Amino acid sequence: MHAYDFTIDIPHTKGSLATLTEELGREKINIEGLCAVEQNGKVVMHLLTMDKSATSLAISKVGYKVIREMDVIVERVENSPGMLGKVTRRLADAGINLTTVYLATDTRVVLGSDNLSALESAWKDLAAVAVR
Repeated sequence: MHAYDFTIDIPHTKGSLATLTEELGREKINIEGLCAVEQNGKVVMHLLTMDKSATSLAISKVGYKVIREMDVIVERVENSPGMLGKVTRRLADAGINLTTVYLATDTRVVLGSDNLSALESAWKDLAAVAVR
């Protein structure tokens, strides 16, 4: 499945995450996945949604900066020890350089690469191993 990963620079202040997620809710944008990390006084967030234009608009409405917008694939994987290692090893062996990886809701893995078509092809060969 294709989705959109937004890398966002958000203020490291109380309520900054609430501000964005409330706006997404008002706009009826479902959050498929999210990861936010504070480092050196800044917060960088990865936000996964299915609606690229509405999400971009919601982010700009609250005044946050999109650092990067990327098409990604989101695939269901088995929830078991070592599965992410199997998936990432097989993709590496297929010559795929991943630029984005995180887990999303409902035991799904988000994968991004500078070569999305190669990633999709490699995933087709891997899907039988990763999904049960």
